[in-house]
Amino acid sequence: MRCLIIYYSQSGSTRKIARAIHKGLSRSTEQCDIFAIKEAKPQDLDRYDLIGLGSPVWCGAETPNVRRFVESLAHQQGKHIFTFNTHGVMPEQYFPAVVRRLKARGFTVIGMRDWFGDVRFQFAPSPYFTHGHPDEIELREAETFGVEMAETSRRISAGETQLIPPVPPYVLTEQLLVLAEFYRAGRNPHGYMRYDEKKCLYPKCRLCMDHCLMDYIDLSVEPRRFGSEGKECDMWLGCTFCEMICPSGAISCDWEGFMKEFGGKIHAAIEGNPLENAAEACIGSGRLRMLIPREEVRFDRPYLMVHNKRPRFKIENE
Repeated sequence: MRCLIIYYSQSGSTRKIARAIHKGLSRSTEQCDIFAIKEAKPQDLDRYDLIGLGSPVWCGAETPNVRRFVESLAHQQGKHIFTFNTHGVMPEQYFPAVVRRLKARGFTVIGMRDWFGDVRFQFAPSPYFTHGHPDEIELREAETFGVEMAETSRRISAGETQLIPPVPPYVLTEQLLVLAEFYRAGRNPHGYMRYDEKKCLYPKCRLCMDHCLMDYIDLSVEPRRFGSEGKECDMWLGCTFCEMICPSGAISCDWEGFMKEFGGKIHAAIEGNPLENAAEACIGSGRLRMLIPREEVRFDRPYLMVHNKRPRFKIENE
């Protein structure tokens, strides 16, 4: 059996899980390769019997670059695939959406699994409820999951089709209310990015170019191209990573103005704090093992306040 894992990871959590799954698959198969989504090509799948697809959860589903890759694929004639993700505390809409999308491309979805991952964006509390995840326990679980997926694929191929899991149903959660407000706003729910060429360190620094998941940034051309709008970025699924990793402040957002505009709309439409409610439910059920004291998670200490020096987030070396 030849296996391939394709994943996208922004801050590193999904990459850790992908590598642990790869470790388990490598023990159980003839060959297992692993590609970040930027390295993967649709035709690569032809050489493999089993595919693993991993993504963070953004706005209830996979990231837009992962979706774009899936939609670029030819019909897969029943090829086996499993999917996995990392998330904060609202993963419920991911598998219902992603499994259906994979089935539409002709895959047989043989398994799915999610893990908690640390959350880092400007308005999230810092530290977050899932700070420190995935930990060693979860990485061992991911390795075991890789072994299980290899065995499940073999058994299904041998005729045990009852092992194919059903398509997960959609469920009504508070997350759907939040997502509805995001879509109604018609704008990036986490901030509108602006670019100041005078502060930019390019060509010495090209972090934003190398890590833009949609390839919206090209500073090598004249005039320089930044973001979905050419000079600004309104990436509607909420990415603000370029602002997080920019070392000079060349990429910025009017956070105070944004919160007055967007935060007011959210609070007017939704009572309470769905994020906090979801976290408390995860903690109360025992699903989330908090690795920090609960009282350290404070909504009056958002990431942009705690990490107010540039860069806000340093990318780990591969």
